[in-house]
Amino acid sequence: MADTDRVLSVFVGAASKDKTVRTRLSEAQALRRDVRPELLLGGVAITERPDEHLRLLAKQEAGCAYFISQVVYNANAVKSMVSDYYYACRERRLTPKPVVFTLSVCGSVKTLTFLKWLGVDVPRWIENSLLHADDTLAESYEHCLANARDLVAFCRRLGMPFGFLVESVSIRKVEIDASVALAGEVSGLLGRGRPSV
Repeated sequence: MADTDRVLSVFVGAASKDKTVRTRLSEAQALRRDVRPELLLGGVAITERPDEHLRLLAKQEAGCAYFISQVVYNANAVKSMVSDYYYACRERRLTPKPVVFTLSVCGSVKTLTFLKWLGVDVPRWIENSLLHADDTLAESYEHCLANARDLVAFCRRLGMPFGFLVESVSIRKVEIDASVALAGEVSGLLGRGRPSV
């Protein structure tokens, strides 16, 4: 298999409203469609937006074969988006595309601040538990694992295709190591062996 056959692409907009956009998303989608239609294309899912399922449908129509969420700390918002998307697909007789849920542990107030700056919705009760925990990293790890279990059960019950991406938004070794351990546990939840590192 050629390296180009293994390329996955996710088209996203500008990092902020102040950034200059050189290629509009619609132009990028048209370019892919006209030049490289076999390129597997994904889109970002912002789970907290109330109408996100409609955006997913539009992205699916534009060629997206999967979606990747922002970092998940609010499982209820994710389940609402997934449910809305699943039933909207069913109503339109479309097969829903897989949604990949992003998990990231938080081991410090600095990492929590950065997650919030990135736009991650951290419910106040979780923020409080992280800020007042004896071990912020262990507390965050348990929240991430609980969210993964909740989403696995919900998506399986619904019949929604899904997956997980575990990443570290921190350069601290302890948080990176915890992310690797979390990836192993999540892999186990999916019925797979531990991932190689």
